[in-house]
Amino acid sequence: MKRPTKRRIAALASLGLVAAALAAAPAQANVTIKVVTPNYTDAMPAYYEDLNARFMAANPTIKVVHENLSWDDILVKGRTFISTKSYPDVLNLNTFSEFAAEGLLYKTSDLFTEAKLSDFVTAFRDNSKYNGVEYAVPDLASARMFFINKALFYGAGNTKIPKTWADVTAAAKKIKAKYGSKVYPLAIPLGSEEAQAEFQIWAGGNGGRYFDEKNKKWVINSKENLETLNQLRAWVKAGYTQPNPASTNRTDAFKLFSQGRVAMINASVFFPSTLKDYKSKVDYGVAPFPSANASKKPITLGVQDYFMAFKKEGNKDAVSKYLNFLFEGKNYAGFLKAAGGFIPATKSASTEVDSSLLPFIEQLPNAIFYPGTLGAWGPVVAKITTQIGTGITKNPKTVLDSLQKAAESAGTN
Repeated sequence: MKRPTKRRIAALASLGLVAAALAAAPAQANVTIKVVTPNYTDAMPAYYEDLNARFMAANPTIKVVHENLSWDDILVKGRTFISTKSYPDVLNLNTFSEFAAEGLLYKTSDLFTEAKLSDFVTAFRDNSKYNGVEYAVPDLASARMFFINKALFYGAGNTKIPKTWADVTAAAKKIKAKYGSKVYPLAIPLGSEEAQAEFQIWAGGNGGRYFDEKNKKWVINSKENLETLNQLRAWVKAGYTQPNPASTNRTDAFKLFSQGRVAMINASVFFPSTLKDYKSKVDYGVAPFPSANASKKPITLGVQDYFMAFKKEGNKDAVSKYLNFLFEGKNYAGFLKAAGGFIPATKSASTEVDSSLLPFIEQLPNAIFYPGTLGAWGPVVAKITTQIGTGITKNPKTVLDSLQKAAESAGTN
């Protein structure tokens, strides 16, 4: 082998210095991912600012551009992603199937190991499938229970929390007789914020559903759902509810309860933390949700939101790393804390929950879910949220028939 000349040695030394300098210089981001999330609470922006900074420090070749939106804004924007083809790389939303139906999403098996996926609660994983394939992972979940204001409820002479609709009627009658117009015995929020949930939990206790999974068909105008809407109308007509349920949103009803103006309400797992935020002094009790009658099984409404990743050239590794980072133990614990009192979506996190969550977790075996695995659910639920409440003042059958027709037109994919 020829010995190198002095000039070559100098050149090699120079190259070595350049290589060393390049190795010492921070890597430049060569992949940018956009992450869009809903603002569960005011603590979410700070959580993501910290998470994203630590993620980018650990992954210097990946830049995260993050947009945290109010629920009102993200629901509108989320539904325009397909029409405008302006998909983010990572999206956190309460529906995923319409994106999966368009072939836009990575399968979760492309992003997570099976060991990691097996940590997610099985019921939530099953509810994250489209055509039998998982295209999203649950970020958190909620369940519903029946809350009472103890002072108002028992102060009116009631002794047991209602188990049936007849019990609700009897309790409401006593509360109205005791307190008159100062107190609303029952809050029924059917405003567009979350009317689909309010109606489904009442209907679910009567065997009503939006979609028949066994026979693969929409059943919005079923006998059970019509009976439910008629019962809600009857309570409104009797003066047992707040005025104008169709324009009352969930947050409006929550505020009324926190002020001691509502005796009975349907609320989810995060309601206790909401009452703390309102600095409410209401002493409340919780119980399984009343069913239509003693022959009907009590249910809870299981609701989950999802993280999903959109297929784009060159982003697979980046979105996989981001989602796996978010679901690391301490990072996911921070997410749950910032989100404010939801049920964890992973088995490992479920072992260290606040005791106030235990009654809700115990109800999960009785949970029913939205038909969120259907590609058509997104547009259908958009109509339900804005129209189901009109059944309080309009002909209930006409309203349900109209929603049924719209759902059938949307299909079942």
